[in-house]
Amino acid sequence: MACPPNSPLFEELANQGIKTLPISLSGELSPTRDYAAIHTLVKYLHQSGTTILHAHSSKGALVGRIAAMIARTPVVIFTAHNSIFYEEWPEWKKKLFASVERFLARFTDRIITVSDALKQELMEKEGIPAPQISIIYNGIEVENFAAQVDAVATRRGLAIPELGPVIGTIARLAPQKGVSYFLKAASLLKEYQVNFLVVGDGPLKEALEQEVAELSLQKRVIFAGKRENIAEILSIMDIFVLPSVTEGLPLSILEAMAAGKPVVATRVGGVPEAILEGKTGLVVAPKDPEALAVALAGMLSERDKLNRMGANGQKHVAEKFTIKHMADKTMELYAHLLAEKNLDTNGPPDQPKDIPGGMEG
Repeated sequence: MACPPNSPLFEELANQGIKTLPISLSGELSPTRDYAAIHTLVKYLHQSGTTILHAHSSKGALVGRIAAMIARTPVVIFTAHNSIFYEEWPEWKKKLFASVERFLARFTDRIITVSDALKQELMEKEGIPAPQISIIYNGIEVENFAAQVDAVATRRGLAIPELGPVIGTIARLAPQKGVSYFLKAASLLKEYQVNFLVVGDGPLKEALEQEVAELSLQKRVIFAGKRENIAEILSIMDIFVLPSVTEGLPLSILEAMAAGKPVVATRVGGVPEAILEGKTGLVVAPKDPEALAVALAGMLSERDKLNRMGANGQKHVAEKFTIKHMADKTMELYAHLLAEKNLDTNGPPDQPKDIPGGMEG
């Protein structure tokens, strides 16, 4: 596994005894850091005789696939977890990014998307042929979210009043997560005795706290910051909300359903593929706080329906979105691609793939 040092993922892998290669990988383009990351990866790929390189997300896929081309790594896979075309980007930047992705796709054996919606986006905006894309849904450890906890103590630890249902969201406080629309919907439900919980941190934290003050919601909205005990927090929610503007297939709604909570989320990315409309939750239009408020108000008035949706969600996730199912599908793809090239996992091939002139390392 290759990832940035001093990161939670690096520490978690090290604690599990998994060999981990530190690389200087930053979110934004950084010629110096990116070159260093590619150089480190190429050296490792050469020395280890790696047969499969599997890159995740756009930045990891950029440096990973360039390194794989230089090192002549036999099988290259890229998993796209979210839309690569951020709404706030200017058109020239979207076109440039699409051109780079089209070029790198020529040297990628398979692109995995976490939803059919994301697959359609890659086909339409980048011209990636359908046979080059496989859909493997995200998976979670369902059993981790089914435990019973002390609800009173958990509410107290989050400074949530004892009375009133809890409607919450767990998200990075960034533009694409649409938390501002959640707050606007909360302001439309002031006559309800509801506690609104926001879990997470990010660049919009101060702006969102200011918005709460402007909406006079200080007594109704609790910002809990970044938390590790997500299963406990989900257990005290009555409804989980994800008001995103763009998504791939968010783990948060899978975790909420695994915890037996009905979900209200926006109709973006793979969200409608995960939620069974009317059975495990409701889907509303993005950037529409009025529609979100109406959906929440309707659910609050029917406690039996909330419980039924929660039970349906647990069953749905256990059948379709487990981590075992995700891992099995990934291993099947590995085996298929190795077989296509007459490879096994014992070493590199006799005939590496062609790469562009001048890219040899």
